[in-house]
Amino acid sequence: METKKFVWVGFVVVLVMLAGCCGPGELTKIAVNMPGEHGGKATIVAHNQWAPDYLLDRKKLAFNYMVKGDVSEEQSAAIDKGERGCRIYAGTVRPSNFVTVLSDAGLLALLSGGGVALGARAFSPAVHTNQYGAYGAGAGGGAGTASGIMSLGGQTYTFENCGSNLFALFPGYEIRILQKSPY
Repeated sequence: METKKFVWVGFVVVLVMLAGCCGPGELTKIAVNMPGEHGGKATIVAHNQWAPDYLLDRKKLAFNYMVKGDVSEEQSAAIDKGERGCRIYAGTVRPSNFVTVLSDAGLLALLSGGGVALGARAFSPAVHTNQYGAYGAGAGGGAGTASGIMSLGGQTYTFENCGSNLFALFPGYEIRILQKSPY
């Protein structure tokens, strides 16, 4: 009976992760004053992210960026428009979180189960191939689920890459999107 409870708790935890329930965190503006004749003021705008990328809700993704001087109202409006368009883009080009995790889990479960079953058959014909195959499928499925959940962080990179390219098209706004690593 305890095993069933453990499985259900794990299932609920995975569903919460797939829901992508977290926002990007509190907005922080970092003023930078560069020295010398070629210096000047710049502002880095960042979000204090308190949750891993795979927990971020696509509908709440926000850019981290920098501008020369202070952030103007026109630049703020451009960021809002860019975030809206890139959220739609990220949602269009990436599969749903559920499909991402389920496909990774299924593929690794299938490959691991088959591989372990073949290995059990090849090295010791007297063992129960089905039991080894089921063990391999369970272990591989668990690893695939973890891998799928971690790959959800790539949606943030897709979103930021869109923003970086979008503002490269409109250099007059002087906005530079700061990208995090996709890993």
